[in-house]
Amino acid sequence: MRRQERGFSLPELLTVIALMGLFILFGGPAMNEAYRSYKVRATADNLLNDLRAQRYIAVANRATGTLTLNNQSNVTAPNTYSFSNSKGVLITVTMDTGVNIETTSAASVSFGINGGTGASGNTQVMVSCTINGSRSDRYTITITPTGTVSSAYSTF
Repeated sequence: MRRQERGFSLPELLTVIALMGLFILFGGPAMNEAYRSYKVRATADNLLNDLRAQRYIAVANRATGTLTLNNQSNVTAPNTYSFSNSKGVLITVTMDTGVNIETTSAASVSFGINGGTGASGNTQVMVSCTINGSRSDRYTITITPTGTVSSAYSTF
C-alpha cells in the first residue's frame, strides 16, 4: 500500500510564484500612482477644510482671520501654510513631499467679520503633484469675495 503524499508539486509552486511576479510587476506602479493621487487629494482637502475653518473662526470671533500661503518658490518655508486656530495658537502645515502649492492671486487669504475676503475678484490656490511622467493632478481652490470656498479637480 502506497502512502499518498501531501503538499504542492514544483510546477504548481512555480506557477503561483510567476503569477505573483506578474501582479507585482503590473500592480506596483499602479499602486504608486494611486498613492500619489491620494496624497494630493488629501492635501487639497485639508487645505480646503482649513480655509473654511478660518472663515468660520473669523465670523464666530468677529475678528479678521488670515491664512498665509508659502508656495513652492518660497525660500524659507516652501509648500507650507499657516493660520491661527480658534484658541489663537499658530498652526503651520507642511505639504507632503512632491505636493506643491501654486498661488496665482495672493500669498495670504483673509476673511473679515462677515466671512468675505474683501478682494475685488476670486482668489485661487492650486495644489498639484506629478503622478507619473505623463500625468499630474491639480486641485484648484477658489475663494470668492463673499467667502465661498470651493474646489475643482483637473489633470495636466
